[in-house]
Amino acid sequence: MKGLSGVIILTTIMMTAAHTARADEPIVGLWQVTWTDADTHEVVSKVWDVWHADRTETQNDTGPILIGNVCQGAWTKLGDRTYGLTHPAFNFLTAPEDQEGQVDPNSSALILERVTVSKDGNSLQGPGIYKTIAGMDPLDPNAAVLSSENIIITGKRVQVDKSQLP
Repeated sequence: MKGLSGVIILTTIMMTAAHTARADEPIVGLWQVTWTDADTHEVVSKVWDVWHADRTETQNDTGPILIGNVCQGAWTKLGDRTYGLTHPAFNFLTAPEDQEGQVDPNSSALILERVTVSKDGNSLQGPGIYKTIAGMDPLDPNAAVLSSENIIITGKRVQVDKSQLP
């Protein structure tokens, strides 16, 4: 019985340490992000981006609601203050009118990012690519890439400004 309780205690300590380490990653938090076309330098999208301690991510972008402006991804640490994101998404129909907002069975999207958080922890930047994929599974390695756009990602951390609180 002593052995079992020791294993349980050790497992609990290890799980707590692993969770804390992820919560301490500088990427974790809410970011105000801008995607800029890497070629034209035009703004592609504005994004509220939340990187969670459990290595998931949620975006709310300025795209029309009918084509899906909230979606999730998964992230991993690539190096010191550098992170990779895989962000699959469904596409939605915008026409014909009677099918607006329905899932597009012919295409999906995949967003890939590599961002680095500044040493002060208040900004991030890096390259990304937005791909339109044939079919509804953007993670299918055999699916055709219908189009792609290289983007530059910049962002600043969103923090509570206590002076503005009621």
